[in-house]
Amino acid sequence: MKVKEIIDDIEINSFKVPPHKFFVNEELTYLSLPLNVEEKVIINKINELKLGRKTIEKLYAIRLDSEPWQYNELELPDLLNNEVDGTSMESKGNVIFSAYIHVNGIKNFLKIIAFKYVSYVEVDIVRLAGYRGIVRYIVHF
Repeated sequence: MKVKEIIDDIEINSFKVPPHKFFVNEELTYLSLPLNVEEKVIINKINELKLGRKTIEKLYAIRLDSEPWQYNELELPDLLNNEVDGTSMESKGNVIFSAYIHVNGIKNFLKIIAFKYVSYVEVDIVRLAGYRGIVRYIVHF
């Protein structure tokens, strides 16, 4: 679901992230960046879940500003419907992608990090502006 957020008097076009398991189209852009693959490939991998293969899993999407017993959906800026810029960070160790994403002039709105392990890649999207939150994905190739 699309939402408009106001952060520091700046309007941000955002979307609500389902808490786990289910994906919305806007998340595909977030996954295609660190994995360096086309969105079609990601869609095919997600569809493999229906066949019982866990190739791309969303572990969770949580807001870190709310109490544990309350549930508020995490919102992320829509990367295609905002002015977006980024600063790439040096990759060290098992980090294969690391970048700060700036949205509509708000510096370091998000940080996207991808970690390479032996049998999978972990992608973390950390929201830093407005309130804190995190989405964690596991990708098996």
